[in-house]
Amino acid sequence: MAMDFESILKDAMSALHEQRDKMLEAKRELDAATTSVTSRDRMVSVTVGPQGQVISMTFHTKAYQSMAPAELAAALVTVLNEARARMGSEVIERIKGFQDFSGHLRSVTGLAGTPVEMDELLKPLRAMAPAFGQEESLEELRASRQEEFAAEEQAARASSEQQAKQDEFEAEAESRIPTGKQEEFHG
Repeated sequence: MAMDFESILKDAMSALHEQRDKMLEAKRELDAATTSVTSRDRMVSVTVGPQGQVISMTFHTKAYQSMAPAELAAALVTVLNEARARMGSEVIERIKGFQDFSGHLRSVTGLAGTPVEMDELLKPLRAMAPAFGQEESLEELRASRQEEFAAEEQAARASSEQQAKQDEFEAEAESRIPTGKQEEFHG
């Protein structure tokens, strides 16, 4: 069965345009989305936007005025976290439909069974580039030069330490030599 390249390309482009339109619509809806949560005691309501930002906070009673600061803080944290969690769930549900578009595109183009990871998909193209592999070679060269530098530095440090020990030994030897006239030994 021969593949008609133009037909495949047309189908793929059509699928891409559809997907783009769906994504733009989802973005518009999410940009306008809000979620509101009211605390269990009905003291406060919070409304958050799609990125968890606080849009509004309304106190329905004056009970907060008699609360200890830590108690009020805990109540606010609880209601804010619940609102953000609900909004996060809504965002996730909205974008779940886009997660397997690459599989759909591969099936439309007849490329089902091809690699999923972008690096694997681009590997044949990268191999055709004249600079392919040079980055890896440069990285290997840098690593070996770094190892050479470290070895040279270690050798210089060892030599310096050896010289310091030698100087110290010679200084101690000079202090052991008696000063003044030496007596000769006659046996």
